Amino acid sequence: MTPPPSTPRPTALQTSFVAIVLAWAAAALLTSGLAQSAPGHIVWHYPTGDWVQSSPAIAADGTVYVGSDDDRLYAFTPDGKLKWKALTGGIVYSSPAIGRDGTIYVGSGDGKLYAFTPAGKLRWTYVTGDAVSSSPAIGADGTIYVGSGDGYLYAVHPDGSLAWRFRTDDIVYSSPAIGRDGTLYVGSNDTYLYAVTPDGHLAWKAQTSGEVLSSPALGPNGTVFVGSSGGSVYAFTPGGKLRWSYDTGDIVYSSPAVAPDGTVYVGSESRELLALNPDGSLKWRYRMADYVTSSPAIGRDGTVYFGANDAYVYALHPDGSLAWRVKTAYYVTSSPALGSNGTLYVGSWDTNLYAISGAAYGPAPSSWPEFRHDEGHSARLR
Repeated sequence: MTPPPSTPRPTALQTSFVAIVLAWAAAALLTSGLAQSAPGHIVWHYPTGDWVQSSPAIAADGTVYVGSDDDRLYAFTPDGKLKWKALTGGIVYSSPAIGRDGTIYVGSGDGKLYAFTPAGKLRWTYVTGDAVSSSPAIGADGTIYVGSGDGYLYAVHPDGSLAWRFRTDDIVYSSPAIGRDGTLYVGSNDTYLYAVTPDGHLAWKAQTSGEVLSSPALGPNGTVFVGSSGGSVYAFTPGGKLRWSYDTGDIVYSSPAVAPDGTVYVGSESRELLALNPDGSLKWRYRMADYVTSSPAIGRDGTVYFGANDAYVYALHPDGSLAWRVKTAYYVTSSPALGSNGTLYVGSWDTNLYAISGAAYGPAPSSWPEFRHDEGHSARLR
């Protein structure tokens, strides 16, 4: 989630200086071989034209897709070369999702859902009634689900035609998650978490203590985990009954991740990354200098990766101790994606997409190990 709009943007001179320093550092690491072996080093970075708040998605061939506030969707090779960039009509805060045929779906501030081919050609757009900051989810049949600032959750066929839309009572900034039975779970700024049937009808809704900007994560038994601007993390049964809630003490924009042992990781504006036991009790907390709005990702070895508004990308051991951290030049609200090649990809408000060494060769084998569930961002429980 974006920090307050009063936050100053870096000057052109500051951005240029950062780019020079980062380019030198990355080149030195590549030359020395550290980028391929030592954890927590910048392998490469690429400057877009504005903040990168979007979270990267990774295709089967290793292509990395990410949006930027410069209104574009970018595609990179695994070694950091630009494949293409495609212009939309607004900022691309939304995180892309990749269909089975390689089509890339992403929302834009111009109110449209876009579909691009793997080569960067526009397939179609679907027009909603307001900005699309929500990130798409992809159903087993290829249907694309996404929220909009107009208060609706949309279901769009793979050909770009409308299947149905479901109305909430406020902005749908949250991104939907899909259960094994096809039920859709999504939050709204009206303070409710909604469960919507695959054909677009209300299954149930549960009220929280504030706007639901966090995106739901699902446990192996269908438990729905979500944060609220009221400061709490919630666990609901698939039928909508409250299992537990935990008060973090401040706004929760971060979306939870679930480890193989049932531990739930989530960030908070209390300036902490929290680990919660399966019963909702606190396991540990790691405190830093600024907000955590980035959503954590869990590696195969249990390492937890996330960004923070103190400009660092963090890696924590499963016991909550620091493994390493990497400094960028501005807020990291983007959520990390873990590549099967051992690389972590994440964006920063300094305009760069970063590739950082030391990731645990893909996400953990759990029900919901990272933002949007998997590398391709299907947001669907298998």
